[in-house]
Amino acid sequence: MDSSSPCARDADRYEGFREAVWAWSVPIARGRRPGSVVGVLDELEVQARWFGGEYGRSFTGTEGERIEVVQFGHWNRAAGPDFTEAAVKVNGELRRGSIEVDLDVRNWDRHGHSGNVAFNDTVLHLFIDQPALNRVFTRTESHGNVVQLLLPQYAGLQGPPDFLPEAFPGRCLAPLAGMEAAEVESLLLAASQYRLRRKSERLHVMSEATTREQALFQGVAEALGFRHNKSAMAILAQRCPVRELLAMEPGDREARLFGAAGFLEAGPAEPARTPEAQAYRRKLWDHWWKMRPEVETSPLRSIRWRSDSTRPLNHPQRRLGALAALLGQWEDLLDLWEKPVNNFPKAVNNWSKSLHHPYWERHYSLASETTPKPFRLLGKDRLRDLLGNVVFPVAIRVSADRWGDYTRLGGVDTNQKLRRAALRLFGNDRERQKLFTRYYHQQQGLLQIYDDFCLEDASDCHHCRFPEQLRQWRQINRPASRVGLKLDAR
Repeated sequence: MDSSSPCARDADRYEGFREAVWAWSVPIARGRRPGSVVGVLDELEVQARWFGGEYGRSFTGTEGERIEVVQFGHWNRAAGPDFTEAAVKVNGELRRGSIEVDLDVRNWDRHGHSGNVAFNDTVLHLFIDQPALNRVFTRTESHGNVVQLLLPQYAGLQGPPDFLPEAFPGRCLAPLAGMEAAEVESLLLAASQYRLRRKSERLHVMSEATTREQALFQGVAEALGFRHNKSAMAILAQRCPVRELLAMEPGDREARLFGAAGFLEAGPAEPARTPEAQAYRRKLWDHWWKMRPEVETSPLRSIRWRSDSTRPLNHPQRRLGALAALLGQWEDLLDLWEKPVNNFPKAVNNWSKSLHHPYWERHYSLASETTPKPFRLLGKDRLRDLLGNVVFPVAIRVSADRWGDYTRLGGVDTNQKLRRAALRLFGNDRERQKLFTRYYHQQQGLLQIYDDFCLEDASDCHHCRFPEQLRQWRQINRPASRVGLKLDAR
């Protein structure tokens, strides 16, 4: 994004405002994400963020070593280190071997890696936690010392874990109620610009770590994965690189995705309820069994999917079916980024109408009944999340003129986090909630404020500095709205 553009300057203003509030805040230490799968899913998420390049390429080791990742390697399908065939420079010396990722540095010994010859070629040990007082070293079975790298609790471009504080009106309700609609809009605009820039930076960093096309593919997969399966889809996209998929015949490609996702294994499979479902699963299996020995991962490395608390249309298997269909139109999607387009939302919507799949337009899962009528593979909300999380973050980096299209994008259906954010900032004022959540950028700005202040506050709202700092925002940001939106409750 051009740093001289108005939207970039507004993002800078919000970032300065954010830092000013944090300067007066009490630090907070977070534990494990509530409800997470201990030792499995969390570790896979760290591995996915590392492999996707979200932490970057250049680091300082625990002993002050200069570390540069030359090649991130390959996901290991079987037992042993997490990534193989990696290349790392340590103080300028090139080292080739494996990389191991642990949540806690002590897991190296707890999991028996120090006595396992399969870990002797490990060149880098990554972790996100270590004892406060005792120094723990990483040693191999051959008594070699492994360079250690302490990663942050979460990647800076990814943001904090998705905690949800109790739902109640916050102390910021009163000062926000006293602000004019245009002043509130200016705050949401700047916060959404800052959020969009962060998403753009994340995709750019991922592009440098892999390739631009692979970063876009992972971003698209995450957007389709919805909130509960975002990390699972990211891992799948990394284990099934886009160029490998595009080189396959459509039947092999689809089977590769469903097989690598673990949806074709006999153990957890739900019996097919219709002849159509049975025939489709058999078709996938006929392609999968041939490639299975080269692709299948060990049970300990399997991807964990969530189908609870999701609408039938957002079942992870159906979202994966949409991804398979999308790959058939992948080059057309790339053209939307490469060529000038007058109206991005309209162009992407027209492109989405070309996506068809005879099975997934009439089924929710691999075992479900046939629906009475067909459904689009990409509904309104998934399409807008694809625009907001991938298409616009890429386009805005090339041309700030895309900001106008972004502000005209309608909002998605409300969700738990958005409802909590609206309640915190606007209380039970339904008209004000509706006024400031009609557009996608407003919702994104609201979520950014919620992430930055509500989720970072350790005092349950009592000592948060955001309400007091709103006065400063009003002073430095008049006149407010720059996009000419008509702010009324109609």
